[in-house]
Amino acid sequence: MRLGRFTLSLVLAATAFYAQPPNDRETIARGEKLYASRCAACHGKDLGGGEGPSLLRSRIVNGASDQRFFDVIRKGIPGTEMAPMPLSDEQTRQIVVFVQSRAKPGHGPPVPGDAAAGRNVFLNAGCLSCHIVEGKGGVIGPDLSSVAIRLSSAQIREALTHTRPAPEGFRQARVKTRDGRTVEGIVKNQDNFSIQMMNLHGDLLSLKRGEIVSLEYKTGLPLANAVGKLSPDDLQNLLAFLDRQRAPFQHHDIGFQTY
Repeated sequence: MRLGRFTLSLVLAATAFYAQPPNDRETIARGEKLYASRCAACHGKDLGGGEGPSLLRSRIVNGASDQRFFDVIRKGIPGTEMAPMPLSDEQTRQIVVFVQSRAKPGHGPPVPGDAAAGRNVFLNAGCLSCHIVEGKGGVIGPDLSSVAIRLSSAQIREALTHTRPAPEGFRQARVKTRDGRTVEGIVKNQDNFSIQMMNLHGDLLSLKRGEIVSLEYKTGLPLANAVGKLSPDDLQNLLAFLDRQRAPFQHHDIGFQTY
């Protein structure tokens, strides 16, 4: 079988990419140095974006194949400021591996445990009332549809087992107003004039500062209370279930900016 020059070049490029050693720490370290010198000026030192888009939320990084990302670095994107990079195949691969180690840290071996039993633990613990997973659930907690792409298994365990302040946009609070109302929910945003909240039913509310008598943040998290009651086996199965949540699409937080 004869291959055209263009087809042959694609085959050779793919072979060059996939015929490399495993994604070890040395490869990641070299990729980090190359990224710092070649990419960070546009995409940010932390990959969060600057003059160029965030690579942590890039569809090319998260939704496309490794080879597609490899080709974009080498060939650029016509009509944009993303110019071709004069790098070797090995150097390009090192950048790909480094970026994906940050953007998709959960792409590792499956966590041991019974994922089906972990799904039952997730449902019985009431997690679905706050979190979306497998296309269903509440919106007052972070979306877990792609949690294992965004976090490593160790980070997921840490989040489950160690109580810490809720991230910005998910802090629970109780607000009392001058007309006698009490509103409980999640503070999504606030400024000098108002506080924007999502109540426990998922409705977005905007309360004027002048209407508010008191604002009290809750320190405990429902997650910590529920996880603390799990047996070691149930916790491991829950971790296995969450580790399988690797949906290849970008999650988004619901707030006044996206409403």
